Amino acid sequence: MKGNPFVYYLDQYNVLSPNHSKIYDEYTIDPNNKDAYSFTIETKIEKTLINIFESNPQSIILTGNAGDGKTRLCRIVHDYFNQNKLENWPENGIVEFAYSKGIIRIVKDLSELKEDIIKKELTQLQRVINTTNEKNVFYLIAANEGKLTKFLSQHEDLSDLQNEVTSRFRSHENNSKQFSIFNLLDVTSSVYVEKVLSEWNETDHWDACQTCPQQARCIIYMNHERTSQNYIRNKIVEQYKLLDYLDTHITMREMLIHISYMLTGGYNCDDILNANYKEIENQTKRPYYQNFYGHELDENSFSEMKALKVFKALDPGVYSHSSIDDFIINGDINGDLESEKAHNALIGDSLDLQLGYFKKKLTLYRDYDIDKDHSIVEQWIPKLRRKYFYETDSEDSVKANQLLPFEYVDDYKLLFDNPKAQSQSKKDMINGLNRIFSGRLTEVNNKHLFATNKNLMIYEYFRAKDVDIEEEAERMDLDRIPSKFKISVRSEVYLNMNLAVFEYLMRASGGGTHNVLQQEAEILIDTFKNELIRISDPEDYELNILRYNNQTGLFIDDEISLL
Repeated sequence: MKGNPFVYYLDQYNVLSPNHSKIYDEYTIDPNNKDAYSFTIETKIEKTLINIFESNPQSIILTGNAGDGKTRLCRIVHDYFNQNKLENWPENGIVEFAYSKGIIRIVKDLSELKEDIIKKELTQLQRVINTTNEKNVFYLIAANEGKLTKFLSQHEDLSDLQNEVTSRFRSHENNSKQFSIFNLLDVTSSVYVEKVLSEWNETDHWDACQTCPQQARCIIYMNHERTSQNYIRNKIVEQYKLLDYLDTHITMREMLIHISYMLTGGYNCDDILNANYKEIENQTKRPYYQNFYGHELDENSFSEMKALKVFKALDPGVYSHSSIDDFIINGDINGDLESEKAHNALIGDSLDLQLGYFKKKLTLYRDYDIDKDHSIVEQWIPKLRRKYFYETDSEDSVKANQLLPFEYVDDYKLLFDNPKAQSQSKKDMINGLNRIFSGRLTEVNNKHLFATNKNLMIYEYFRAKDVDIEEEAERMDLDRIPSKFKISVRSEVYLNMNLAVFEYLMRASGGGTHNVLQQEAEILIDTFKNELIRISDPEDYELNILRYNNQTGLFIDDEISLL
C-alpha cells in the first residue's frame, strides 16, 4: 500500500533522514516537478522590499542567520519584476536586471563570493550611496552580519560604508532613503508558527490517511489530529512566544524542521506500515508533546536541531507541581465528578498512552506496586505533565502554565498595550531592583528607586515618576510582534527588560529564589545599577544609607548628617 505523499514531503525536513534537503529556498520550489507540494508563507518584509523598489528605490542589505530566508526574499524580488521566474541561481550568485526605475543588482549571498568580488561589489555599493547614483543602480545584498562587518573593518577605503552599516545595525530607525539594512534576526519566531501548523494540518493533505488500515496505530496521524485542535495549536504558538519574550531567535528553516519533527517524530509512512509489534510500541513514545522537546532522541540529534536545544529549557515535564501531579495519579478516584471527567479525558485508551497500557499500570501502581514500580514517577509522570500542559483546556483545572519555569509569564503578557498593568508592576520592579542592587531585603518602598550597591550607601533617590516602562514599538516593515520593554530613568539610563529580567525582578521583589536565567539578567541589571550611580548627584552634607531595622527585619533608608 502507498503512503501519504504529504508525509513524505514532511520527511524532507527531517535532518536525520537521507531525504533531508539543506537549503530552505530550494526545497520549497521544485521546478522539475510541477505536481510537487509546495507552500509559501507571506511575510511583511517581502512586501516592504517590493514596495521600496517600486516606489522609492534604494540599496538594501538583508542580514540574518542561515535559514532566515534571505535567498528566498532575493528570489521573490527577482520574480516580481521579471516575467521569467528564476529557477536556478547563476554560479556567481549575482543577478542583474533592468526595470522601470533603473537596475536592480541582486547578490544572493555575500559570504559565498571570493574576497576580490566582495571588495568590488561593496565598493560599488559605497559609490552608489555616496553619489547621486545617476545610473539608478540599486543593490539587494544578502549577507551574514559578522562576515560583513569584519570585511568592512579590514578595508579602510570602505570606512564610509562601514559607518553607514554600523549605524543601521545599532538601530533600524537609522535606515534612510538611500540605504537600508533589514536584519531578519529582528523577526519574532512565533509569527509564522500558527500559519505553518494551519497549512500543514489542512484536511486535504491527510485525505490519503482515511483509507489506511494502520490509521488507528499511526502516531503521525494522531499528532496531526491533536495539533489541529485550536487550544493545542495555541499552546504551541505560546511556547514559541516565550522565545520571543526571551530574545531568542529561531530561523524559518529551524522552525520548519522542528514543527515537522513534532508531527512525524522522524517517521514516515513506510515506518508505520511495516512496523512490527516492538516498533509500534517505540512509535507510540513519540506523541507531539514529547517530540516538541526532543524526548526519545539521542544527544547527537540535538546538535542538528537548534530549536530542540532551546525548548529543552522550557520543558513543562521537568517541573513538579503537587496539584497537577496529584491529579495525574489520583484524579479519577478523588470523589470529584469534574475531576474524574477531566482525568478520563486526559488519561484514556489513546495511542500515546499505549492503548490503555498506562491506565492499567496506574491501577497496579496505586493498589499493589507502589514501592516497586518507579517507572510511573521517573518516566510517565514527566510525560503526562507535558500532556496535561497541552491538552487540559478546562477553566476548573489547575493552570498548566504553572509547569513552566517562569512564575510571572502571565503577568508579563498582561503588560503589553496595558498602561495600567505597567503602572502596577512598576512598584514591584522598583522593589526588586532595590533588593538586587543592595543584596538585602529592603523595605517595600513604592516611591523611590535607590541608586545603591552592596556598600549600602544611597547615591541618589529616584522618584517613581522618574521611572518609566517603555513598550517596544510595533514595526510595520517586517514581522515583529512587540516582545520586550525598557525601564527608563529620567530618559537617561535604560534597562532592557525581556521576560528573563522581568521574572528576576519580580522574584526578587517577592523575596523568592532566582530563576534559571539568573546570570543573563544579573549582567544587565548590574550595568544598569552602575549607570544609575554614574548619573547620581549625592547630597554634600548628608549621607544616605540603608539601615537594618530590628523590628521589621528589613533594611530601610536613613540619612546621617555630616554637619
